[in-house]
Amino acid sequence: MKRTGLRMFVLAACVALLPAPALAQGAMLHGIGPVNSSMGGAGTALPNESLGALMFNPALIAGVEGNQISFTTEFFRDSIRIETTVGDRTGVMVPKTKLGVLPAFGWMSRHPQKKLAIGFGLLGIAGFRTDYHQSDESILFAQPPAGFGRIFTDYRVTKVPVAFAYQVNPKLAVGASVNVYIGEFAVSPLPHRVFDTDAAGNRFYPEAGSLANAYAVAPQFGLHYQHSAMMSVGASLTLPQNFTKYEYNSTFANPNLPNFGRARTLDFDLDGPLILSFGTAFRNPKTQLAIDGMFTKYTGVEGFGSPGGIVDGIVFPFGWRNVWTFKAGVQHKVTDKLVVRGGYNYSNMPLRDDKVLTMTGAPATFQHHYTGGLGLRMFPFLEAEVGVYFVPRDHVVGPFPDLDNNVIGGLDTSNKLTSALIGLNFRF
Repeated sequence: MKRTGLRMFVLAACVALLPAPALAQGAMLHGIGPVNSSMGGAGTALPNESLGALMFNPALIAGVEGNQISFTTEFFRDSIRIETTVGDRTGVMVPKTKLGVLPAFGWMSRHPQKKLAIGFGLLGIAGFRTDYHQSDESILFAQPPAGFGRIFTDYRVTKVPVAFAYQVNPKLAVGASVNVYIGEFAVSPLPHRVFDTDAAGNRFYPEAGSLANAYAVAPQFGLHYQHSAMMSVGASLTLPQNFTKYEYNSTFANPNLPNFGRARTLDFDLDGPLILSFGTAFRNPKTQLAIDGMFTKYTGVEGFGSPGGIVDGIVFPFGWRNVWTFKAGVQHKVTDKLVVRGGYNYSNMPLRDDKVLTMTGAPATFQHHYTGGLGLRMFPFLEAEVGVYFVPRDHVVGPFPDLDNNVIGGLDTSNKLTSALIGLNFRF
């Protein structure tokens, strides 16, 4: 493999490891379910429905009377564009996109005369797929050795909270949940640290193309304070998620060596961040307003918090920085049967311009979320909910270095996102 081919190979391998998420706060959805999502993900201080409570503040489940059960599904599609420039050559890749589906289920219950509430959920909180096709017109994805060819990834994370809340007095509720996280991840190839070489120093990266599972358990704590009939405040803290390693059945990748194709085991460590949410809510008989802030800590997190870029010839994926998020949402009762919602969510990008090389495959360029939705009471015990949101295209532009960190070109990575959500909300 020529030097130019090697450079293309390294970058393409980085792209493979970092696929494009349909997410917002770095590796987290901006909201959960059609109600919370259509209000910009705001609601840390608003006891509105089960999914938002189980996702962002377990103390809110103390606000339910009786039982509430929600079944929802989100359908999303992103649109990645990668433009690479080397000298007078420019290559553009618009990879094949697939419809993503994220289901969610939530239940919370409290007897009107009791102070203790319980809740349970199955929440799809992250998910993405990428399929970069081979293209002779592309700098990165041309047929090897000029480029790399096809790249494939698949990633999914489900959160399973078991939550409890206690109404300490008429104003204060506290809550906690034990969250089990189930991750699935496949990537072909897997470029980080492990690679096979030949006498000329060419690298051959093995694949991890079958879905591997990893698990984590982390607690979440929250409180809700009803300052007055019109105003409340809330906050919650989710501790970091230390996943077990993803392990893959793979093979040796250098076709020129006797061990080519023989079995080997690979692993990759990808953990979850600490999350702090806080907010306030205002209400009258017909209108509810929620305003939230959120801090997501990626520095120091295995995988996401790596140095990023190329260090001593080794590819370090992600290299994300911490993220601050602002959320605002409003809900208005038009009639006894119809509720309309709207919201806005702004999030910092976790991506750093100088590390765009190892973030090209995970272009979480999403900053501005414009959201809306409505709810229709079909029966006294049942509401049908719909929500939509749109994230316009935004860009990260930075250098394209080789293995020695010599800049040989530039990268322009961008993405946009469109999503629709539907659900049923039972109260009895």
